[in-house]
Order: sequence, then C-alpha cells, then structure tokens
Amino acid sequence: MKFNVKSAGLIIALMALAALAGYHYGRHRGRTTVIRQQSPAAEPARTSSTRLTPPIAGATYVGGHWPKNVINAFRRERVAADFARLRADGFNAVMLLVSWGDFQPVFDPCCRYDERAFERLEYLLDQARDAGLDVVLRVGYGWTFHPDAGDVGARTQRLLNETGVRDAFAAYAARIGAIARKHANVRATMLSWEDLWLHGIDPAGRPDFERFLATLPDGDARRSKPGSGLPAQGGDDAPLFNAYWDWLMMQQVFRPLAERLPNLTYEARIDREPLFKVDAAGAKSIDAWIGHETTYRPPGADVISLYWAPFWGARNEGEKLDAGQALRLFGRLLDDVHEHSGGLPMFIDQLNIIDNTLGFEHNATLQPAAYAAFAAGALCTMRKAGVFGYAYWTTDDYAESPLYNPAFAYGLDGWNLATTDHTPPAQRLQKRTSGDFDLHLLAGDRLTQSIPARRGRFPGTRDSGPVPARICLAARDGAAADVEAGAGAAPVRLRLTGSARTCTEIATAPAGNSLELGVRVLSGSADLTDVMLFDHVQQGGLHGFDGADGVLLEPLRALNRDFADPARADAACGR
Repeated sequence: MKFNVKSAGLIIALMALAALAGYHYGRHRGRTTVIRQQSPAAEPARTSSTRLTPPIAGATYVGGHWPKNVINAFRRERVAADFARLRADGFNAVMLLVSWGDFQPVFDPCCRYDERAFERLEYLLDQARDAGLDVVLRVGYGWTFHPDAGDVGARTQRLLNETGVRDAFAAYAARIGAIARKHANVRATMLSWEDLWLHGIDPAGRPDFERFLATLPDGDARRSKPGSGLPAQGGDDAPLFNAYWDWLMMQQVFRPLAERLPNLTYEARIDREPLFKVDAAGAKSIDAWIGHETTYRPPGADVISLYWAPFWGARNEGEKLDAGQALRLFGRLLDDVHEHSGGLPMFIDQLNIIDNTLGFEHNATLQPAAYAAFAAGALCTMRKAGVFGYAYWTTDDYAESPLYNPAFAYGLDGWNLATTDHTPPAQRLQKRTSGDFDLHLLAGDRLTQSIPARRGRFPGTRDSGPVPARICLAARDGAAADVEAGAGAAPVRLRLTGSARTCTEIATAPAGNSLELGVRVLSGSADLTDVMLFDHVQQGGLHGFDGADGVLLEPLRALNRDFADPARADAACGR
C-alpha cells in the first residue's frame, strides 16, 4: 500500500540529529506536499548473501555506559554476563557500534589507528560467538570522545566533501571488513545516514557536485548549475541539495565501501526534509517535504535498513498513542519502504518503543498500557511487510555521561591523577586477569578529567537552566573510602563501601568550553572501576539503571521468542 500523506492526513516527521543521545527523533508534521525522489531502477543483489535466516532478533550493546563511547568504556569482566542475559531475554544477535573516530582518530595525514579499539572489537566478536549471538556492525558510527579525533561534525563534513578523507575512511572500513570476514557470526555490516549527514557543500565538494549534475537527464533544468552557486541545505534549492546528498551517499560512499565491508546495507533516512517558504509579511512556514527514496535501494545491496519510534507519522504534539494507532503508523512506514526499495528485505536497526529523550518531549509516545499490545502486534506487522530482523535500541537504561575512558580500559588516558605519595600515576593501575584495570586510590589522591564542549551538552545544564546532575562511582569489593567530588561547583561527599555503584546529586558549573570533574579521596582507600557524571538516563524498558526489571521485559522476550522462530511466527500470524 502506498502511503499518501494527503489522503491519510499524516506527514512523516521531520527528524533532528540526536546530538545528545545518539539516535533519531522526530519533530513536526504538517499537511503539505511531499517531494518524492524517483527511485532508481533495481540493481542485481550482491552474490554475497546477508544470510537472511534465521531471523535476527537483536539488540544494541552499550556496555554499561553511553553508546557514544562504548568501545573504550565496557569492562571485559562483564561482557560474558551481559551477552548471556541477551540470550536469556531471547535475543539471538547483537549490534555493535564501530566508531570511525575511535578506530582511526587521525585521518589527515592518513592514517593513525588506535589498535586498542580493534583488539577490543575482536574481543566482543569472540564473546558474542561464545554466547551464541550473531553480530551486525554499524560501521562509521558518528560519535567519538577520543582525544585525538577532533570535532565529530568537522570530521563528517570533510568526509562528505573531500575525496582524500573518503580514501582514509575506506582504509578504516577495509580493516573492519577484514575483521568481520574472520568472524562467521558477523551477519551484516551497515552504514547510517545519521552518521553521514551532509550539512553543506564546501568548495572542495564542487567536483563531486558537478559529477552529480552530469548524471541528470538531458533537459533537466538542474543541469544548469555547473559553475554557479552551490545549493544549500535550507535554501530554495534544498531539493537539489538533498538529491545530491543522496547521490553522494549511494555512489561515492556506499558503492566503494560495499567492496570492503561484507554484506553491507544502508540505513536510509525515512524522514523528510522541510522546504520553507516566506510570505509577504515575512512569516516562515513549511511549504513541502523532501524525501530520500533514492537511498532505499543501495547499489548491489540485498537488504535495506531503517529505524522506527512512535513519533513516525504522528502529529508530535505530545500525544499518547494507543497500540492500534502506533501499529497503523508502523505498518504504513514498512509499506512505504517496501514499495520504494523494490521489495528488499528490511532490517530495523533501531527499534524504539519507549522514548524519553530530552528536548523532544513533544514527540508522540506510546501509552505505558499499550507497550505489551504493541510488542505483540509488531510481530505480525513486521512479518507481513518482509522484515527479516531488528535490533532493539537499548536493553539497558544508560546514563548519558560524557567521560572518556570512564572504566579505565585505556589506563589513565583522558585522566589526570595526582598521588599523595608522589607514586607515578601509572603504578596505581592494577591489571585484572580479565585485562581490565582498576585504579587504586589512597587518601589525598585527586583524579580529574576535563570534559570539552564538543562532547555535547554538559551534565547539569539545560536550555531551561541548571538542573541537578548525578555522580556515580563504583569500586571493587573491600573498598572503604570517604570521597569528595566536584564539577566546578560546591563539592559533595560519598562513602564507598564496595562494588555496588554509589551515586549522589552534584551541582556543576562549566568554565567556558569545558567542565572539570574532580574526585579526591579524603580517607581510606578504594580500587575504582567506573566513574559517571550525568543528568539524564535514557530508558529502554527492559533493564533499569538500578538493575530492576522494566515494564517491557516480558513483552520483548515474547516478541524475540516468536520472531526468531519462523514456525512460531507463522502460527501466531495465522499463516
């Protein structure tokens, strides 16, 4: 069924890059024209199958920390238990976020790699294999806190405008592809539009733009652009800008990377860009919406990837949807992608049922009473549309803590330690048999980290003003220490008594473009394993930040069980 926004009275939500939480959000809707890009003719699927069976019932792994820094944050000693719990919850696969900046922090001059990241990725792949989990790799994940990686937005902008930077990115992808091919449990790799969002065409990008214009049909008025001004994301020529972005992604990024990454698919932007108009009085309004249908058939791919949350297609005026409303919107999205992809099997790489994202409180959400009914109904909705797999965004509620190397996986990288007895700081690191490090602290020691503004919003600060943040410290069993912690404001005290996480509220006060967190031991000693500083916990509904079972745990377990077993799914859906 073709989704017609006029007849349905719905419009696909405008998305904003999730600069703070790492995934997609919707914003607006309107009753306006949709500018659809014409889908290209279907290309033959790659001969390297994505192995569509068995169906994937997966989840994104966050390693107990923020997805933005997962590769440097997880502790090895916890991975086996984490993956065993995924299996116990009915998941048969895990999605891993493979950040470009964590693996290749320096791309110009090409290239400098952080070998620790590659080694830790292989560790996760081996642990997934041992747990009986297949893997999907999201290659090029946009966020990184690596101190040598620079600004995330600047990296992406150069990647999409400079062929030399794309060559460096391809070299990184080739290394990831070689690792993926060594591990039989890697089912697919994926690129996401969200990690590769073009915000402007730089002068360096003009040659690519003019190559794009040459691909347009004879007589197309847009071919008159060579040598003239470059189109802008939010200008009158926004349709041309977005058509170029999609061509760039498919032809200059996806196509060459598909030769380096096995079973590569692409997460298409299923939301649309606004085309604004200004009336005689100077009032600005949305005149039309620009689609990205030409990316629904990545060249040579045999799978298309997408994302879903309850805001898609809704009014997004703070409404609470019942299960029937949400399932209808879900079905319309899947029908739309099925049509414009030429019927490619679909993988939902970010399946969200609960959404408590800061700054997007106006988004439509599911009524809590509808969670179980939606999860039950999603089974047949997905089966009917040709969805072969999904990855639930987060099984563990996570704190949005912008600390780099928060569990000392990389020793003291990113930290400064002043020892009271003048012991060299590195000697305070205690290596465990797992390969993890604990940080042994004595009375008088002071541990600090400076958090730069480029990591996102500082904890304790909101557009509406300051709010209480929280600091959490975890220490090895046997700890007995009184600790003082401060973040630019009045310090607070904590008593560490063991491995259980100890948390308390803390005020923060950034100094310019940085915020410094300091932890000082007042008495006793402790072997520190984790540090967090945050003011928001993102919820997934399965396992709470405090370890409690969530309201979605049993409904998701049932969905996983039935979706991963085609016979059960057929029986449940009346086939």
